[in-house]
Amino acid sequence: MKRKAGQPRVIALGCFGRKLAGKSEIRNPKSEGRPKPEVRRTPLTIEAGGASGSSCWRARALEAISDFSARACLCFRFSVFGLPSDFGFRISDFSPPSPSRWRLRRYALLYQIIPVLLVSTGVCLGQRQNDPRPAPMDPVEAVQQARALVSDMLAQRPDQNTTNTGRVRIRDAAGKEREIPVRFEITGTPTGWASVYETLPSASGPGGMRLTVIHSGEQPNRYELINPAAPGATNVVAQQLAQDQIMAPFAGSDFWIADLGLEFLHWPKQRLLRKEMRHSKFCYVLESVNPQPVPGGYTRVVSWLIFDPPHGIVHADAYDARGDRIKQFDPKSLEKVEGEYQLESMEIRSRKAGTRTVIEFDLGGKQP
Repeated sequence: MKRKAGQPRVIALGCFGRKLAGKSEIRNPKSEGRPKPEVRRTPLTIEAGGASGSSCWRARALEAISDFSARACLCFRFSVFGLPSDFGFRISDFSPPSPSRWRLRRYALLYQIIPVLLVSTGVCLGQRQNDPRPAPMDPVEAVQQARALVSDMLAQRPDQNTTNTGRVRIRDAAGKEREIPVRFEITGTPTGWASVYETLPSASGPGGMRLTVIHSGEQPNRYELINPAAPGATNVVAQQLAQDQIMAPFAGSDFWIADLGLEFLHWPKQRLLRKEMRHSKFCYVLESVNPQPVPGGYTRVVSWLIFDPPHGIVHADAYDARGDRIKQFDPKSLEKVEGEYQLESMEIRSRKAGTRTVIEFDLGGKQP
């Protein structure tokens, strides 16, 4: 049979083997159950176009690479792990002897994976050694550093009086949102400073609620509230709140009055837990414990404070008497206004109620 033009030259050894088997059957019929070894060696004799042609090509390529590596070792030194060195290549001591063609096809993938696993293990071990866990802090030192940190934060005072506006966005558990416009004011006092939060009239309500937090260093905060919606309240007389009254929402939001005054910094039990990174900032992790919590209030607050003054809050978690986290506080991005960074917004989530409140500041509307 003549070969067509362009047809690959393939030696059909399967058919050839069958012809040989037929001839041997005539000469010796008893050898039917024991095939001759030529049939078992058939895959190795395929020259081109067959399914095993690529396997033979890989075997010959690997033999050429091994021969090149054997000659290259005269110029480059040997290594245990087969890693590059001296701008050359090393040959691994873990490489097995040159396998047979049948075993090379079975284990070729395994020989390629083993060096990768060895290198990956070395990299992981190196990372563990370079990034050790921080050692636990001494209990006495943790308390001393916490007191110094809190004292530094409470001693800070604003440089100037400012007035700003913004809005309070409240989302309830059903996903419904409402917005309350708010006016913010910071003024200096003879003993410290005061912050004012006042709701403005809008579609959500008549406004007129005014909360004043008076800060006096390490002395306890004073809270004064004017709430026109309260029974018998007037717009002139402010009510001074007790400690059991500040664990209450401001204008129906998730921000409690105690949150706006950072009341947890005045609790007597303060302890520094550790120092770590949070939101790409190096922070102190401060634990504040309330010795006399009110029912439903905070018993413990864990806050992440920036290492450098003025020690802004990066994150804070509030816990109840059962140890469940009930509030999560996160300030949002900062913007640079008139050469100084200002907080754009801050968010607080109530995990127990499934609600969220965001206070947004109009940074462009800052008034001295």
